[in-house]
Amino acid sequence: MNIKKATVLGAGTMGAQIAALLVNAGLKVKLLDIVLDKEDKNKLSKGAYDRITHPKKSMLYDAKWSKNLTYGNFEDDLKVGDNSDIFIEAVTEKLDIKHGLWQKVSQIAKEDAILATNTSSIPIGAIAKPLPAEAKARFVGVHFFNPPRYMKLVEIIPHKATNPVVVENLKTFISTVLGKGAVDANDVSGFVANRIGTYSASDIAYRAEQLGLSITEVDALTGQVLGRPKTGTFRLLDMVGIDIGYFVTKTMMANPEEAAYFKMPKLVEKMVALGNLGDKTKQGFYKKDGRKRLVFDVESETYVEPKPVELAILNEFGRDLTKNLTTIFESEDKVGIFLWETLRNLMYYSAINVPKATNDYINIDRAMVWGYNWKVGPFQLWDMMGLDRVKDRMAKELGELPEWIKERNEPFYQKGQSISPASKPEDFAHKQVWKTEDSELFATEDNFLMLAMRTPNNTITIEFEGDIVKAVDVLENEDYKGLLLYSDGPQFSVGANLYYMKMAIDQNMVDTETRKGSELFHEAVRRMKFAAKPIVTAVKGRALGGGAELVMASPFVVAAAESYIGLVEPGVGLIPGGGGLAELADRVYRQDVSRADKLRQLGDILTKVSMGHVTMSAYEAQKIGFLKATDMIVQNEELVFEAALQMLKLKAAYNYIPNNLVEYEVLGSDFKAVAAAQIDSLVDGHFASKYDGVVTAAIADVLAGGNVPLGTKANQKWLQKLSEDNFVTLSKNEKTYERIVYMLEKKRPLRN
Repeated sequence: MNIKKATVLGAGTMGAQIAALLVNAGLKVKLLDIVLDKEDKNKLSKGAYDRITHPKKSMLYDAKWSKNLTYGNFEDDLKVGDNSDIFIEAVTEKLDIKHGLWQKVSQIAKEDAILATNTSSIPIGAIAKPLPAEAKARFVGVHFFNPPRYMKLVEIIPHKATNPVVVENLKTFISTVLGKGAVDANDVSGFVANRIGTYSASDIAYRAEQLGLSITEVDALTGQVLGRPKTGTFRLLDMVGIDIGYFVTKTMMANPEEAAYFKMPKLVEKMVALGNLGDKTKQGFYKKDGRKRLVFDVESETYVEPKPVELAILNEFGRDLTKNLTTIFESEDKVGIFLWETLRNLMYYSAINVPKATNDYINIDRAMVWGYNWKVGPFQLWDMMGLDRVKDRMAKELGELPEWIKERNEPFYQKGQSISPASKPEDFAHKQVWKTEDSELFATEDNFLMLAMRTPNNTITIEFEGDIVKAVDVLENEDYKGLLLYSDGPQFSVGANLYYMKMAIDQNMVDTETRKGSELFHEAVRRMKFAAKPIVTAVKGRALGGGAELVMASPFVVAAAESYIGLVEPGVGLIPGGGGLAELADRVYRQDVSRADKLRQLGDILTKVSMGHVTMSAYEAQKIGFLKATDMIVQNEELVFEAALQMLKLKAAYNYIPNNLVEYEVLGSDFKAVAAAQIDSLVDGHFASKYDGVVTAAIADVLAGGNVPLGTKANQKWLQKLSEDNFVTLSKNEKTYERIVYMLEKKRPLRN
């Protein structure tokens, strides 16, 4: 089924966000809600429309896409002949309201339209009960996690009468069109993610209460130490809503099958009684006081400044999750035992929910990673701790294990296997050409090269720059058809390592090592851009600084929609040192347009780069020129690599014509004069510091082609040399050093 038109029922916070998500995926969307005011029947939906299309806070990738969004009401706009392919309901969680609405929709929807409810708490079968048989077959739960634009998880919950074909069509739509991770869930309380997540949080909070651990101690123990968000348990409950956790826990406690596993922490009951429900009420376990974050004191029932957490076991933990888990498993410390027991209970409860909550354990891991931002799911944790030793200890402490666990004698995941349903780059590797500390080069069976960035945190190193040059040499001199550049992890690359930059300055090596690095980076991006055979770069997440420069140098790019690209070097007192400015200027100068138009375009680039602007989507990056109009954007980040490989094969299959170095007339001193006036007004108006002005002037020098007369002939290589010289000069400035140190220490820019 080809889903192109949608109706979203309910224009509240969730409904509006779902509508925006659908528009961003290319659908035509109607957003409807109830009539509150007979004089203004569309008041609710129009308010949501205005929020979605707000000129400064738009939920859409591109403001022009607002034409694909309309609004209306349930009285006037649910009519026979409606051609929507899918209806998604997100109204208040009251069964009678949902019943009345769906009965109306079932009468007007076309016979093959999917009917989906976004409920998070009401059984799907209960909502579908009054519908006719043919509508029941098309009715399904679809639980988006909040906020749906950024959260990957979508749970698909059929009821007993749902047609399996509908489920499969919906899963395909959610994955390929919306770019989300679809998880199969059964129609049970809490479905999968909230069921497991609430259990884990309530168990941690209850056990911590018995042990006498404080709120801040629990959060320090149950955050990054366990491969979970740094929020820990209580801060996460604040963000989600304490009342939601309370409601789900109470619901589970009322179920005879679940009552033995769920216990209500007294502290949670107290917070609900006080009306302190978390971020939604501005106070929960924590409360913001200006820039300070206060913590709830149980005894005084007031908010106080948190005391430093001093637990001996925390000194034994590091960034290696496997080592942390080993420490926990072997610990005889009471806090270590507390952590083991909470993990043990989590793994056990997850095990008994197969097949109760979902048909496959991988769905539980996906739900917790995609929906709760855990680094690994419960069964991945189990593997990391050791299948057999966990089974043995669990059986001794808890008794009988689920039959399928008792029978299992191999890890839940084989070596290299992940929870991703998409193919991994290594799946296409036929042979390894090389492996260094900074990169790995593979060849596919059909003679394509794949260069993987393997640097620490995907930073751009001198060694990796050299590996790019060598990889292009292999591509051009051997019997290979094309090269694909990619990186592991959620981010493409956040640029150069600032510690190395500071070290070079400290050791007075700017004129040697820093310049060498800039020269090699420029060579690498030139080799990429002008390669004799096609090169494609796969991008997702953040591509900042040097990462953005690699992206811009690539002849072809496939980017995830949620890619955040920007040249952020001015924040540390530098200009882009890897050819990014030269590339942007080259694109302008190559155009057959008037000088006035070139002046305007370069001025826009100057403004964006000097401000360190980072795009909020790949579509914005395309709009402002960080991505080319010919670059491809895909919704699902997990499909970026496969799409990039397909593009590479397509480009290689036909007569590929490489890019050429082109000479053109630069704007020179004319542009610099205009830029200088702009800089002076910003500095004089206190919109920028004097040193911001110095950095911006260096950017302008590169874009202008240097301090040369208007019409002087130049090329991209010349612009790169200007970039290198300005980069080195700024690197020697004391104020740049101050900015670098401040960024390393404070993790935010200094405007000195």
